[in-house]
Amino acid sequence: MSGSLRGQIAVVTGANSGVGRSAAEMLHGAGARVTMVCRSRERGERALAELRASAAVEPRIELELADLSRQEDVRDLADRLASRLTAIDILVNNAGVTRPQCVQSPEGFELTFATNHLGHFLLTRLLRERIEAGRGRIVNVSSRGHRSGDLRRTGLEDIARGRAWEGALQAYADSKLANVLFTLETVRRWGARGITANAVHPGVLATEIWKKTSLAPRLLLLPFTWFMSSPDVGGKAVMNLVEDPSRDDVTGRYFHVLKEQRPSEQARDESLARELWERSVEWTRG
Repeated sequence: MSGSLRGQIAVVTGANSGVGRSAAEMLHGAGARVTMVCRSRERGERALAELRASAAVEPRIELELADLSRQEDVRDLADRLASRLTAIDILVNNAGVTRPQCVQSPEGFELTFATNHLGHFLLTRLLRERIEAGRGRIVNVSSRGHRSGDLRRTGLEDIARGRAWEGALQAYADSKLANVLFTLETVRRWGARGITANAVHPGVLATEIWKKTSLAPRLLLLPFTWFMSSPDVGGKAVMNLVEDPSRDDVTGRYFHVLKEQRPSEQARDESLARELWERSVEWTRG
């Protein structure tokens, strides 16, 4: 793996722990210059220091702070990245949250949807020129939980605003379904520009996100945490989509860790993908 991505520029959201941290470490180990995007300064600086200390070569890792649920933060982040990066070869949209109650973002969107979908949607669109100028590989970290998502059960506005709240797990599944739909629509709209996008379920992993779910789901999942994989499995799932240049024509796909799979029926709904994109542009004042 060492040197296979030498000279390439990678941006990873949610990079202080879990899949994001593993991916950032592996990308750097393969020679990429990596920008870690983290919400918490304390956790971000700690992860940055640890990765720099463990680097086998002179570290090429930077840290940017942004809360992806806040659109102002996302716009500021995109401006900072664009000011110092002339091109972005790899964008890993990984940051994810789940909340036990229906909480709204500053712009009035349900927080899980705002972070997991809208924040990444806005960031990716704002960075399009930089992505197009680079290798142009986008990886959206989704979940097999997208199969439980249902963005047709009522209007998208009600789901996005939290008016159709049906619990933390449903909100998470809806946001992960949005990740896959965003992936497919990105390819339809931007594929001719040389940009590729894929979605990946990184495995059922022992990451921090489980600690932020409500008590009942946590108690339900507790017996299974012994069987959860290391976040490195998720890091390898990301690397599988970006490391090998011979796979640069792989796009618009959904992967279960390393294996391509057919996503849910709703995730393949082209009209829903178009509608979600168009409404997301409105919601992000794009």
